[in-house]
Amino acid sequence: MRVHRQGFTIIEMLAVMVVIGVLASIAFARLQTVKDKAVIAGMISDLHATAEEQEAYYFQFRVYSPVAASLNSNPSPGNVLTIVDGTAAGWSGRISNPKVTQQCYIFVGTSAPLGSATKDGVIDCS
Repeated sequence: MRVHRQGFTIIEMLAVMVVIGVLASIAFARLQTVKDKAVIAGMISDLHATAEEQEAYYFQFRVYSPVAASLNSNPSPGNVLTIVDGTAAGWSGRISNPKVTQQCYIFVGTSAPLGSATKDGVIDCS
């Protein structure tokens, strides 16, 4: 008489583990992409807020600020804001974050364009 055992074989268990591992690696890659997009969105938001602060500074002093410290901008944690140029005729700046490889750029007025920014007052990331 044969005894019928219930349960899974080791081969079946290994196959299930491989499938779970593949699905987990796909999910992790997608999660990382979403996290990078969130960091870049924060950088764009911070640079937009800096542009507004620059306009307020210009309204008060008739010159754009050459340093970020003189503005009321508070970048998100990890974001590094740099004002490259600030004169009465325009300003330019960039923002970066060590979590992503991209940087975002803006220039206004006659200031020289930075990075991938090609239109006056339009933020561009590359």
